[in-house]
Amino acid sequence: MAHSVKKSWKIFKNSTNYLACGSSTGSKIPAIEDAEPAAIVRGKGCRVWDADGNEYIDYRNGLGPVTLGYAISEINDAIKAQLDNGIIYGHPHILEGKAAEALTEVIPCAERVRFLKTGGEAIAACIKIARAATGRNKIVQCGYNGWLNTLSAPGGTVPAGIANSQPLKGIPKAISDLHKSLPWADNAAWEKLFAEEGKEIAAIVVASNYTDMEKGKNFFPFLRKLTQKYGSLMIVDEIVTGFRLAMGGAHEYFNFMPDMAVFAKGCANGMPISAYLGKAELIESARSIGISSTYGGETLSLASLKATVAFYKKNNVIAHIWKNSGRLWPEVNKLFENYKISASFKGLSVCPQLVFEGDAAKLSVPFFKNCYLNGISLYNVSYVNYSHKDKDIDETIEKIGRSIESCLK
Repeated sequence: MAHSVKKSWKIFKNSTNYLACGSSTGSKIPAIEDAEPAAIVRGKGCRVWDADGNEYIDYRNGLGPVTLGYAISEINDAIKAQLDNGIIYGHPHILEGKAAEALTEVIPCAERVRFLKTGGEAIAACIKIARAATGRNKIVQCGYNGWLNTLSAPGGTVPAGIANSQPLKGIPKAISDLHKSLPWADNAAWEKLFAEEGKEIAAIVVASNYTDMEKGKNFFPFLRKLTQKYGSLMIVDEIVTGFRLAMGGAHEYFNFMPDMAVFAKGCANGMPISAYLGKAELIESARSIGISSTYGGETLSLASLKATVAFYKKNNVIAHIWKNSGRLWPEVNKLFENYKISASFKGLSVCPQLVFEGDAAKLSVPFFKNCYLNGISLYNVSYVNYSHKDKDIDETIEKIGRSIESCLK
């Protein structure tokens, strides 16, 4: 039967009468009407199904949070067991401390932990802590830290679909003037800014660059020395890299120690939770400067986080993700090369970015479209999760090859 997404798109379009933009997440809004799934109804393992009944091998993984796969029994069982006992309380629940303890055991810089719901708000918490601790106001951002990037002056990485003309609407100039953006691995630019403004900089917030992530080996230690020289704090955005490069993220993988770090996407296999953590005195200060959230102690997410950490330890998830992603994306790159298309998945295999270069850019939309038609759901940054087994990788390679061939007809 021919691939059809008519029902999915009818559902999506109807939702726009009530749901602004059709989705609360900009990157999830569908764009390829005759091929892309616009209404997902369920997922299992590494696959998802849309409202039309189409099955896709999924590499979007909820845009990153689903590191183990959909409907993993050990995680679901932990959530269900806690659901029977309640979701949230007016006093601390035992799981909040247990989940924090689990993170301190696997994340090198985590002397203390506190929970919120999203990565962006946890980054904002760290920024406030840094300003309070240093008595300084300026923040330097590098890489994608969510929609907080729209605070910074021109040059920052902003969410998909937003014009790169900053400061953006809704951000007073007085605020954007306190947020600078600098590029990844450009040591000279960082040295220059710190020489000029270093004594005013409270902290840097750094997310690893997808396509050149291996440069973190030298860039992160350079930033650590630079911030220490000027008395600024170092905040590492581990929202993507945490529980993917290593359980402890980039700072474990590249072996350096930040003052604070933020984890979110990978640590609870899709449940909404973020953790800001780091030096004890910094994280402990959160209460005195007014960082608090009713839902920080929501127990279903905490149960999922605790179960996810245990699952990672028991099943050596990191090694599995490296192994299968290290097989998949190089094979896809060979397909592009064989068909003489200037495109490739660049960066470390656990979180590579698909880049179309030069004239090949015109093949970007046809490529994604044909992948959907062949039952493969990709994104600009695609992830292998623990549920992608050898047979799924083999099927993916075969179907992507078919998709590339269709682009050239």
